[in-house]
Amino acid sequence: MYHFSEYFDTGDRALAYISPNEELTDYLKLLDMVLEEYMEFKGLHSEKKLFSRGLVITESEMENFFAMPPNYRERDINDPVLTEDVKEAFDHIEERSRATSEEVLKIRSVRDTFGLGRTELFALILGLAVRVDRNYERIYGFLQDDITKTQPTVGLLYALLSRFTAREWDSPFFPQPLDRKMFIYFFTPEKEKDGLGAPLLLNPLMESFLRGTEEVKKFSSVPFKLYEEDDAPMFFEADALKIAKAMEVGNKLCYLAGNDQDTLLHILFKLSGEGGKKLYVLDMPKLMVLSESYRERAISELLLRLRLYKGLLCVRQTSEIGAREQWEILEYISSIHEGCIFLFGEKEEPGELAVESVPVISISFPEVESRIGIWNFFINKECDEKGISISSDIIIPDLADCYEVSYGVIKKACHNAASASIMDGTNTLDREKLLSCLWQLHNVNFSGLATPIKAPYTWEDISIVQKEKEVLKAACDRYRLRNRLGNKWGLKKKNAYGNGVSVLIYGPPGTGKTMAALVVARELSLPLYRVDLSQIFSKYIGETEKNLSLIFDAAADSNVILFFDEADALFSKRTEIQGSNDKYSNSETAYLLQKIEEYDGMSILATNYYQNFDPAFVRRITYSVYMEKPDEERRFNLWKGILPDESEVEDDIDFHFLAREFELSGSNIKAILFSAAYMAGAEGSKIGARHIVKAMEREFRKMGQLIDIGQFGKYAMYL
Repeated sequence: MYHFSEYFDTGDRALAYISPNEELTDYLKLLDMVLEEYMEFKGLHSEKKLFSRGLVITESEMENFFAMPPNYRERDINDPVLTEDVKEAFDHIEERSRATSEEVLKIRSVRDTFGLGRTELFALILGLAVRVDRNYERIYGFLQDDITKTQPTVGLLYALLSRFTAREWDSPFFPQPLDRKMFIYFFTPEKEKDGLGAPLLLNPLMESFLRGTEEVKKFSSVPFKLYEEDDAPMFFEADALKIAKAMEVGNKLCYLAGNDQDTLLHILFKLSGEGGKKLYVLDMPKLMVLSESYRERAISELLLRLRLYKGLLCVRQTSEIGAREQWEILEYISSIHEGCIFLFGEKEEPGELAVESVPVISISFPEVESRIGIWNFFINKECDEKGISISSDIIIPDLADCYEVSYGVIKKACHNAASASIMDGTNTLDREKLLSCLWQLHNVNFSGLATPIKAPYTWEDISIVQKEKEVLKAACDRYRLRNRLGNKWGLKKKNAYGNGVSVLIYGPPGTGKTMAALVVARELSLPLYRVDLSQIFSKYIGETEKNLSLIFDAAADSNVILFFDEADALFSKRTEIQGSNDKYSNSETAYLLQKIEEYDGMSILATNYYQNFDPAFVRRITYSVYMEKPDEERRFNLWKGILPDESEVEDDIDFHFLAREFELSGSNIKAILFSAAYMAGAEGSKIGARHIVKAMEREFRKMGQLIDIGQFGKYAMYL
C-alpha cells in the first residue's frame, strides 16, 4: 500500500490552502489511504475470494471465522502503520489550515462550528466522498460485500475506524452524537434503525456548504424561511443601534415591539448583512400545527442552517396556540443557537410567553424625513425595475407628510401601484394609482359610525369668496407641512395638544360646505369619512363617549379626514346644569372637544347655525371658514360651470338672467341643472331653457316656495 509520504507532499506542510477544493482534496487523500489499506486487509492482491454473493457464505469462510476460540477472536485489528499515517495526515491538514484565512476553508469551519474530533471528521469525509466522486460508490459496495450498497454504512465506518484508532469511539450509540450535532441524516429502514447497516447519508445542506456551492434554497418544511430583501438603505439607524447593543450584551432572547413587521425584518436584515450573516424567520403558528416528528425535523434543519451560514434568527409569536409549549421550543433553540433570538408578534410585549424576563425593544415609527427617503427609494426602484415612468403629479414630500404610514405599507403600495401601471397599459405611475393602492392597505373599520365619501371636486369647482378660499388653502398647507416644519422649527414641541388640524365650515344651507370638505380631501389626497351622528348619540350613560372613542381610535392609524356634518348638534352651547341630562350633555361635548384636539389628523365640521356653537369650543378650532350665499357673479359662474364640458347645452340660454333674477344657492343650482340634463337626455335632445325652467319649478316646490310667474320673464311660457 501507499503511505503518508506518497499521498502528501511534505514540502507543502506550511503552505496555506488557496481554495476549499485544496482542503477537500487533502481529506480525500486521507480517506483513500485508509480505504486502500482496508482493501488490502480484505484480501486485495490475494487469491482468496473477495466478494460473497447475496447471503451465501462459503465453507472456507466459516472455517476461518471459527478457527480461533471466542475469547481470542479479534474482529477489529488495529494497524499501527496506518495509525501513524493517519495521524501524520491529520497533522499535515491542520497545519496547512492554521496558515489559511478563516473564510476560505469549509471543512475547518464545520469542524470548529460543531466541535468535531478527528473520528467525526473522518465520518464526515466518508459521507461526502460519494457525493463528489461516484467511483466511491463501487469501492463502498466492494468493501461492504454488496454491490447495491453504494452509500457508506455505520458498519463500514466502524470497520475503517478500527484500523487506525484505539477504539475511543467504541459504543453501540456512536451515530447519535453525530445526529445531535445535526450534520448527518440517518435515513434508515425501521428494521435497521440502530444497526450497522444504517447508511450514513450526508445532509444536502452540509454537502452544499462543504462543496462551496450556494445555500440550498428549497426547505424541507414551511415554518421558516430565509428572509431576503432589496438593496434599500438603512432607514432606522437609532433602532438598529438599540438592537445591536442588545446583541452585544449577550441576551439570548429579545422582544421587538412595533406595529410593522416589515420594519423589524428590514432592520434585522441590515444588521445580519453587516455581520456577514443570513436572516431566518421562524413562523411559530405554522410550526405549532405540524406533527411532533415534522416539528422536530423542521427545528433541526433550522438550527443546522443557522450554524452553517452564521444565521440571525427572529421568531413570529402567537398567543393563540400553546404558550408553554412555544416557550419550551424557544428555550431548546436558544440552548443550541449561538446568538440572540429576536421575537415579535401582534402584541407590544411578549406577555405570557415570557416565563422569565425578556428585554423589550420598542421600534419607533418612521418620522417624516425617513418616510420621504422610503417613498423615494421604492417609487424609483419599482419604476426602474418595471421600466415605467413616474408622473409629475406625485409630490413625495407632501405624500410623506400627509400619510403617516409604515415602511411596509409604503413598500407594498409602491409595488402594487407599479404593477397596476403595467396592467392598465399606461406604463406610468401616477398619484391616483398610488393613492388607490395605499388606501387598499388601510382597511379602516368605523363599526358603521362613519362612511367614506368620494372627493371629485377641485378648487375650480367650488364657488367661494377669495378670502375664505385662502383660509381653506392655509388649512391644507398647515396639514401638509405639519410634520416637516413641526420638526424643523420645533413647533411640535410647543403644541400642548395633538399635531392635527381642525376646520369649522359654517353658513346657510346649500352654500357648498360639504363640497368645501371634499375639495380639501382631494387637495390633500386623503380619504374623507362622514361621521353618522345618528349612530353616535345614545340615551345610555357613557355610550356616546364610547362611540366617539371608537371613531377616533379607528382614525388614529388610518390617515383619514373626519367630517362632522351638521356639527352644531354635537358642539352646541353648554347649558346650565339643571338636571342630570344637562350634566351628561356637557360632558359629552367636552369629551368630543378633547378627542378632536388629541387627533393628529384633520377634522372638518360643518354647520348651518354658527350662533349655536359654544364660544369656548370655537376658540380651540384651528380655522373657521364662512360660506355665504353666492352673489350674482358667483351664481352666474355656477350656472355656467357646474355641468361637465361633455354636456350638450343649447346656446341661447340666458344664464345672466337666471343669475340676476333667482337668488339660489349652489346646491339648488346644481340640483336644477342635473335634473334638466336628465330630462333632456330622456328626450334625446340638448339641454334647453324649457328643461331648466321645469326643473326650477320642481325645485321650488320641493323647498316649499311659491312660484312667481312674472319673475321668469321670457321663460314663463315653459311653466
